Amino acid sequence: MLALPGLGCAAFTTMTRSSDTKGAPRPVEGTDLIDWKGMVHCHSHLSHDSKGTVAEIAAAANTAGARFVVMTDHQTPDSIALGQRGHFHGVLFLCGAELRTQQGTVLAFPLQKPLRRWMHCGALVAEARQQGALVFIGHAEAWKDWSMPGLAGAEIVNLHAGAVEANPAAVIGSSLLLPARFLMRTVAVRDERVFARWDEQLRARHPFTPVGGGDAHANIRAFGPLGGTIAGYPEVFLSISTHVLARECSQDAIVEALRLGRTYVSFDVFGEGDGFDFRGKRNDGPPLLPGDSVEHGLGVTLVVRTPAPARIDLRRDGEIVASGNGTECAMVDPAPGVYRAEARTVHGSPWLFSSSIRVLAR
Repeated sequence: MLALPGLGCAAFTTMTRSSDTKGAPRPVEGTDLIDWKGMVHCHSHLSHDSKGTVAEIAAAANTAGARFVVMTDHQTPDSIALGQRGHFHGVLFLCGAELRTQQGTVLAFPLQKPLRRWMHCGALVAEARQQGALVFIGHAEAWKDWSMPGLAGAEIVNLHAGAVEANPAAVIGSSLLLPARFLMRTVAVRDERVFARWDEQLRARHPFTPVGGGDAHANIRAFGPLGGTIAGYPEVFLSISTHVLARECSQDAIVEALRLGRTYVSFDVFGEGDGFDFRGKRNDGPPLLPGDSVEHGLGVTLVVRTPAPARIDLRRDGEIVASGNGTECAMVDPAPGVYRAEARTVHGSPWLFSSSIRVLAR
């Protein structure tokens, strides 16, 4: 549960998605892929700390324009046996689990049977992979051993972690006096420590796929379990998303795209991220996409495009090597290294985070 101790109920809790941002998923230019918006890290009544229903989750996904939801209920035999799979009310559901280990929290999906609990984290990862599942670091701010083999990537931002790190006075003021979107902006936090550890992993094992954690329980509450709900599924789904570049919205296609690193993360509470694009253009051949690698010296230009004016940073091995204000930033003939892009809004808020493209020394 995302509990914010000491808060009163917000006077307004409704967040809406403007009609001009709705529409079909976007084709990825120059490819046969589609940009599918989704939600990773979601809990339902199958978790001990949530009462949400699948119908409520599907409704929130449709409101936010999300086409897939990765369910990560705290694992029980029922959570896997009864977990929602496949399409429901126009939304693709993947059934997984959130599990705690001695290293920290992991998100594993899709699962067909429960993973054995309380075993060594490395054994748990191996067992999940035997089912064809991906395993991501969850709550990355508390994760211990980032070098553990077998991990697919990490939850680079998480609204629960943002609530813990946010200024208490700002959270209290937002929840008491302002609409829910202001509270969600307060907890949409970029943790420099997490990004530094992520960059270390990218240098060692690109791709290391980024996802955004909504950690949705339908009960972001004031005063912990004693207080009223101040934000539910709609507010969370409108605040953060993980976009996956895949041929179709099927479980196999979404999982394979996540495995390949074809993702980006958006804090939609600061603006819709649909249309964010990070790629490598070359003199001949198809474009390079997040997750790809290419040899240096082949006439590559890295290009970042944002759906609205922003402060764009292109990073190599974690360090900013090019920046620009507007909707595009480019670098010609990038040196060997692992590149990723970030964008902040014109007001300086963290907004968009790409997966990586690697340039190899010849």
